[in-house]
Amino acid sequence: MSTDRQIEANRQNAQKSTGPQSPEMKEKVSQNRLLHGLRGKFRVLQSENQQAFNDMLASYLETEQPANDIERDLVIKMARHSWMSERSVRLQEACFLEEPQNEQDIADDRYRVAVRSDLDLYIRYQTANDRAYARASAELAKRRKERQANAIGFERQKRAQAEEVRREKRQEQRDERHLIKMSIEKERLKCVEADAVTHSLRAADFLQRHMAA
Repeated sequence: MSTDRQIEANRQNAQKSTGPQSPEMKEKVSQNRLLHGLRGKFRVLQSENQQAFNDMLASYLETEQPANDIERDLVIKMARHSWMSERSVRLQEACFLEEPQNEQDIADDRYRVAVRSDLDLYIRYQTANDRAYARASAELAKRRKERQANAIGFERQKRAQAEEVRREKRQEQRDERHLIKMSIEKERLKCVEADAVTHSLRAADFLQRHMAA
């Protein structure tokens, strides 16, 4: 992807050009109806390498690892806009046409360069595709961040639920131990009461035998 510095350099080069001088070059430069494939539905042009684009797209998908169809579409957009941005750069380069040197040019070691009038158009296309790439990349990063945040929140929820289950289990164990303790205490009290009754019966029997004697 071209930087702002490269785009500005192209503009400056265009301004420095002397423009077409010979009738032949003027005629050539006037033919501006070049099929550039920068509008409408994306496609790889016949003059381009379809396999090269396929490899680039596969590399993007491998690197970005989209988690769903929406993220995958964003990665595809990134690859396509990057491809068209590079196409715009190539078309910009084709806008600079070197004219044949005449005798005076040769003597002065001077070169004349004609610039096609559609250079600025290709610069705009490059800028538009660079911005579209940036938007798709930012949207992908935003969705990935939200997905990670949701995953963290889900993990926290799972941990909280697990802790609640453990807390309830500990409470059940405490309640169970309390019930066991209460049962033991009840049995102990029964034993104490039984011992007291037995002691009272024995004391009464002893008194009766003593009085009878």
